[in-house]
Amino acid sequence: MATRRSTSTGPPPRATPGSESGPMGSVIKKRRKRMAKKKHRKLLRKTRHQRRNKK
Repeated sequence: MATRRSTSTGPPPRATPGSESGPMGSVIKKRRKRMAKKKHRKLLRKTRHQRRNKK
């Protein structure tokens, strides 16, 4: 009972071994950063017409 392993936690294993460094893999870090950027751009695109017509 001391060595329990849950498969739901943590990131899924990557196809390229050795790409993860430290507690969180750098690949995952980059992906999260990119996703945040995309989300922000999407939000800007949605409200572009509102900002244009504000004058």
